[in-house]
Amino acid sequence: MQAAPAGVDTPPLFLLGSSDYSANVSAQLGLGFAFARHINPGPAAQMLRAYRDNFQPGEFGTEPYAILGISALCADTAEEAEHLAAPLDLAWLRIGQGKRGPSPTFEEALAYEYTPAEEAMRRANRARHLVGDAGTVAEQVRALAASANADEVMVLTMAPDAATRLRSYELLAAELRA
Repeated sequence: MQAAPAGVDTPPLFLLGSSDYSANVSAQLGLGFAFARHINPGPAAQMLRAYRDNFQPGEFGTEPYAILGISALCADTAEEAEHLAAPLDLAWLRIGQGKRGPSPTFEEALAYEYTPAEEAMRRANRARHLVGDAGTVAEQVRALAASANADEVMVLTMAPDAATRLRSYELLAAELRA
């Protein structure tokens, strides 16, 4: 069996990770590295610096290339973004509780009554995500990218509907281009 189409160069290889282990493997193999900040928000800059410092050229790459993966949700106002983030909050709470399943709907998330312990978890999970108006989120993206010395930023918007995701991407892209 042969891959198709034939005669096309292999795209650059990247390892997506969220730990020092994945940063080290990427560096040792000469791969590009994409750090999933939404999985492990604390050490993003430290992990990308370690990747660059330990990079060894090889068959997959001659220079380090670091991508910072960020979870971001933008809206026209910070208040609207907070409202739109309700399903995100409930989804991450459930992930932390070991519960799997479909993403919560807006209605389900808005009706959910958090216990005090769950509310503390919800607030702690917010460190994983940038939520707000586009200007504020763009400022945070720029600061995170600069502190991590990222070559590129990959934005993931977790929302239960395509219209919310698309609007968030449009707002953030316009702000970042400004």
